[in-house]
Amino acid sequence: MSLLDDIAAALDLPPSSLPLSPDGGGGGSGFASTGVAKDSSGRRYFYKKGSGASDAAMLNAEYEGVKEMHGTNTIRVPEPLAFGSIEDYPKSGPFVVFEHLRIGGGGDGAEMGRKLAAMHRVESPDGRFGFRIDNTIGATPQRNTWEETWADFFIKHRFYAMLQKCSNLNFETSELREIEEVIRAELEARPVPPSLLHGDLWGGNGAFADGEPVIYDPATYYGDREADLAMTELFGGFSGDFYQGYKEAWPLDAGYERRRVIYNWYHIANHYVLFG
Repeated sequence: MSLLDDIAAALDLPPSSLPLSPDGGGGGSGFASTGVAKDSSGRRYFYKKGSGASDAAMLNAEYEGVKEMHGTNTIRVPEPLAFGSIEDYPKSGPFVVFEHLRIGGGGDGAEMGRKLAAMHRVESPDGRFGFRIDNTIGATPQRNTWEETWADFFIKHRFYAMLQKCSNLNFETSELREIEEVIRAELEARPVPPSLLHGDLWGGNGAFADGEPVIYDPATYYGDREADLAMTELFGGFSGDFYQGYKEAWPLDAGYERRRVIYNWYHIANHYVLFG
């Protein structure tokens, strides 16, 4: 069977919708190849395809993260439709299928901010921080082991985890402990609900589809909502209306500017890991 046959099987399409045919959009997305398929009714599907076990894990993590966000019915994400595992589709290899969105054009930035704030209002079921599956930030593995407090989660699974990938940046152990104490004091200074986060919200992962705000390609977990907001400011790409809409829906707490530095260090260090 071909890849499109396997995708049709994973989607459980009725015979009246078959066959699937390629509809352009081929290319690459980091580790995966991408494409667009169309069924006989004209409905289009966006898919990503990997090759080995590591690709399967990354695709499954993306699928589960988008599914978590989609289930909130807040800000739009591409509807997750199917994940094809290596075990089920050994000839095609792992793949994930999403609703195809017509990305492009402008929209209401304030609406995007309000809808992101609404997603951030969604908290983890048991009040802990993390996620049910590890994922990646870019191509870097990202551990999401559940923790009872935000400070513990960030220090263990963001600060020290990324430092290890940077060979500790030649810091002495005593220096790292001092930095940890500063971070812990800052993150414990206010109550933090475990908000559902996109996790990789730079300008390239947010857009408009037919005028409606949409976000995609997440590194999902439950954490401090300010971590998402901080990243939107790191590389730009979001309008002033976006921030106004977000703050109208959910104002930021005092001290955000200090915490923004802590949260964006993680992404800057990740760029060091990825690109040197």
